[in-house]
Amino acid sequence: MYPNTQKSRFSLSYIEAIASDVGYQVVEPRVDGDSVDGILMADFGRRPRIEFQAKATSRDLVTGANIHFPLSVKNYDELRADTLTPRILIVLLMPRDETQWLRQTDDELCLRHCAYWLSLINRPYSPNVSTVTVQVPTTKIFSSRELSDLMQRTERGDTLC
Repeated sequence: MYPNTQKSRFSLSYIEAIASDVGYQVVEPRVDGDSVDGILMADFGRRPRIEFQAKATSRDLVTGANIHFPLSVKNYDELRADTLTPRILIVLLMPRDETQWLRQTDDELCLRHCAYWLSLINRPYSPNVSTVTVQVPTTKIFSSRELSDLMQRTERGDTLC
């Protein structure tokens, strides 16, 4: 498996683990033509859904309290679009050494390091031609509690900004 494909699958597994912990499903579209790698879904209440683009990097992109992540203009534009279903970017920071990505013992399965999320809704147009660097606050940890909050906000019709 190519390293970028391996990182992609690892990030989706990480997201699935968080979603499963709080009772949500992750569905992967057959084709990612609209910057949607997956859909987080509830099977209760008003059936809230959140579409997401998953990224993984082992590069040191943290400066201060933000991850400075270079996102393709295509992804940037599609994630900032006003859509019926809210969309977020999820960025997983991983160790450089791939032997450190996962640790397993009889007692635990540890996925390293941490994922963060960001809504790009209503972000301004960018004249860039290849990438737009977005700043993902390290306070926006993609955790079980945070995902539950995001889904509750979605169910109420609130924005995720």
